[in-house]
Amino acid sequence: MNTPDSHHYWESILFSATTVTDDKMTLLYKYRLLLLITLITGLLMWTYSFISIFFVQGKTLGMIGVTCSTIHLLSPVVYRLTKSMTVAAYNMVIAGMIFQFSFSFYTGGFYSPTLIWFAILPLIVGLLTNKIHAAVWTLICAAAYVTMFFLEEAGWVPESSLSELGRTLAQFMIGLGLIGLVGGFTLFFLELSYFYYHKPKGS
Repeated sequence: MNTPDSHHYWESILFSATTVTDDKMTLLYKYRLLLLITLITGLLMWTYSFISIFFVQGKTLGMIGVTCSTIHLLSPVVYRLTKSMTVAAYNMVIAGMIFQFSFSFYTGGFYSPTLIWFAILPLIVGLLTNKIHAAVWTLICAAAYVTMFFLEEAGWVPESSLSELGRTLAQFMIGLGLIGLVGGFTLFFLELSYFYYHKPKGS
């Protein structure tokens, strides 16, 4: 039998009732996290740009890669100018999504393994902002994934123009990149628990 107390108990375990407002200390911590994520994902973005320039036929994907990677790299500057972590996070993940969608489109479409990077975007947004934005980006990424499927089914996705060496490099980026990101986020969550546990009261 469900009681109001038991309902509140399960609600508090699954989701908090409100969105937490970040104080100055938490924002500083998130800014340091923004720098770290920019560095790690930036290495991935620029490596994919390198692959796009030298191992994919045509110039279109390389131009998209360099443009999106540059915008992505400016995310900490965006935060400094706007004082909004949400704007900075969106600057980062929108640039990342456009490039990864484009890379997948030109290198295999729905069957391109690089689509797996969509799964990282809601995590990044959630860490830097809050659960509402994480939920929104979960839906956005799912919609982008399904869109690629329909483009594939409609025959609008071109044949992969990625060379064999480029395919090998891209596969390495997926494996090593995921290992690095998951390891890095694990360390972050451990550090975050320590941060909140030792955070001064009232700060």
